[in-house]
Amino acid sequence: MAAAVVTVLAPNGRRETVSVSPRTPLLQVLEEVCRRQELRSEGFGLRFQRTVLDLSLQWRFANLPNNAKLEMIAAPCRRAGTEGSVRIALQLEDGSRLQDDFHCDRTLWELLCHFPQTRTSVKETCESTPSCLYMRDEDYAVES
Repeated sequence: MAAAVVTVLAPNGRRETVSVSPRTPLLQVLEEVCRRQELRSEGFGLRFQRTVLDLSLQWRFANLPNNAKLEMIAAPCRRAGTEGSVRIALQLEDGSRLQDDFHCDRTLWELLCHFPQTRTSVKETCESTPSCLYMRDEDYAVES
């Protein structure tokens, strides 16, 4: 599949063209435009027509056409950084789910070691590497 192209209208009136793949997060598009325009990305969001876009989505899930024209807008609310907390649910291979609240700066390895059900299996299996699938992206835990 060929790379899609998106045009972003910056607040200063300049247009920036960014190539995106289906797996490119919209936040990366915003950060690329802000880098080129020497702006801070924290204060901006993206809008397509009248819809404010979720910057956590990948291009393929954002329901945007090729050659889309996006507009940078003042962020309607401050994006969550590493100072907040999130609720995480782990679904195990047997179908059971484990949930808890975690600080945003926790690693995948720390999440796996937090739950007693996963802690024993993580410590015992030296030959396998735990992984996490999120929106078709696979992340691996590495013990530090």
